[in-house]
Amino acid sequence: MSAKATSAKRASRRFTKLYIASLTAIALLSIVGQVFVQKQIARQATDVAVLTAAQKRQTLCETLLKTTLAVRLSRPTNREQALLMLEDSLQRWRGTRTELREGLSRTLSAQEMQEVDAQFARLTPLSEEIITTAKQTAELARERQAAEGDQSLRQQFRQRLRQNPDSTNRLQIPRLLKAGAEFNQIVDEILQWYGNKAQAGVAQLRMLEFGLLALTIGTLILEGVLIFRPAIRKLEETLHALEMSLQQLTHEQAKSEKLLLNILPEPIANRLKRKPEAIADGFTEATVLFADIVGFTELSSRLAPKDLVRCLNEIFSRFDAIAERNGLEKIKTIGDAYMVVGGLPNPNPNHAVSIAKMAIEMQAELQEINRLMDENFNIRIGINTGPVVAGVIGIKKFIYDLWGDSVNIASRMESHGEPGEIHISESTYQQIQQEFVCDLRGTIPIKGKGEMTTYWLRSHKAQMRPLASSVM
Repeated sequence: MSAKATSAKRASRRFTKLYIASLTAIALLSIVGQVFVQKQIARQATDVAVLTAAQKRQTLCETLLKTTLAVRLSRPTNREQALLMLEDSLQRWRGTRTELREGLSRTLSAQEMQEVDAQFARLTPLSEEIITTAKQTAELARERQAAEGDQSLRQQFRQRLRQNPDSTNRLQIPRLLKAGAEFNQIVDEILQWYGNKAQAGVAQLRMLEFGLLALTIGTLILEGVLIFRPAIRKLEETLHALEMSLQQLTHEQAKSEKLLLNILPEPIANRLKRKPEAIADGFTEATVLFADIVGFTELSSRLAPKDLVRCLNEIFSRFDAIAERNGLEKIKTIGDAYMVVGGLPNPNPNHAVSIAKMAIEMQAELQEINRLMDENFNIRIGINTGPVVAGVIGIKKFIYDLWGDSVNIASRMESHGEPGEIHISESTYQQIQQEFVCDLRGTIPIKGKGEMTTYWLRSHKAQMRPLASSVM
C-alpha cells in the first residue's frame, strides 16, 4: 500500500472517531436534558398535588368554621342539617390531615422538611383548637337535640351546662374564627415558601437547560470546524485528485486509442475491443500497392543511422498523408518498402483509381523531397487489383495484414518494375484506363505466375501531362 493511501486511510479513521465522539456527546447531552425535563415534569405533577392538598385543607378549614357557626347559630328546625354538615367536615378533616405534609416530603430534602415541620408545629395547636371546638359543638348539639323530646334529659342537659359553662361560652366563636384565620395564614406561608423553592428550582433547571443547549451548540460548532470542514476539504482534494486522474486516464486512453488506430483500421480495432479473436475478412476486389526505395542499401551505407531514419520517416510520413487524403489504408512498412491498399476495410468501388492517384502523387512528393534534401531518391511502384483476405491474427503485437494471390502479384509488379516507374497489372489497367494514361509494357515472365501482360501508369488524363520515365 502506498504512503498516500495509508495517510488517507489514517485520516479517514481519525475523522470517523471524531464524528462518533461528537455524536456520542450530542446523544449524552440530549439524554441528560431529557432526564432533567422529565424530572421537572414529575416535579410539576407533585407541585400540583401539593397545591391541591393545600387548597383542600384551606377549604375544609373554612367549611369546618362555617358549619360550626351554623350549628351554634341555627334554629332548631335547621340544626339537623347543619349538624350533619359539621360531622361530614370533621370526617374529611381527619382524612386529609397528612396529605399536605406527605406531598411536600416527596419533593423536599430532609433539611427543607425541617423548616416545613416547624411551620406544621405552629399549625398543630390551631388545628386542635378548631377540632375540639367543632367536636364540642357537635356533641352539645346532639345532646340538646336528644333532650328536646324528654323532660328528664332536658334537666340533665341543663345541669351539665351549668357544671361546664365553657361549652356554651360565646367567646369560643371569636377564638374559633381567629384560629381559622391563623391556620389559613400559616398554610399560605408554607405554600409561598414552597412556591419560592419551586421557582428557584425552575430557574436552576432553566440555567441547566441553557447550559446543555450551549454545550450542544458548541459541540456542533466544533464538529463542523474539526470534522466536517476538514472532511469536506479532504473530499474536495479527493474529488480533485479523482478528476485529475480521470483527465489523465482520458488523455492516456486517447493516446492509446490513437496508437491503436495507427496500428489497426478503426473498424477492425472496434471489433477487437468488442471481441478479441482472430479476424479474417474476404474481399472480392481490392487494389494493392507496393513501393520500394531504389538503392536503399547504398543509401544506408552512405548516411549515418540517424540521418537514414530521418529520411525514411520524412518520406513515409508524406506517403501516409497521401494515403489518408485518398481514403486508403496503409498496411505496413518493411525496411524501405511501403504497402498500401484501397477498397478495405470499408469497401470502395473506386479503390483502383484512388491507388493510381496515390502512386502519381508519391512520385511527385518524392521529387519535392529530393529538392529539399538535395538527394536523388528514386522509387519503384507495383500495383495489382484482385481478391484478398484481410485481418488480424495472433495474440500479441497485432497488425492488420493482407493475404492472397493478388498481394503476391502486386509484390511481383514492384519487383519486376523499373526505378521511377509505376508498374500495373492487367486487372488494374482495366479499372483505371478511362481516367489515366497508360502504356503497354507487353508480356513479361512473372516468377510463379508465368507470362503476364503489364502496363506503365503515366499520368492522370485530367492533367494531360505525362510523367517522366524516371525521377531525377
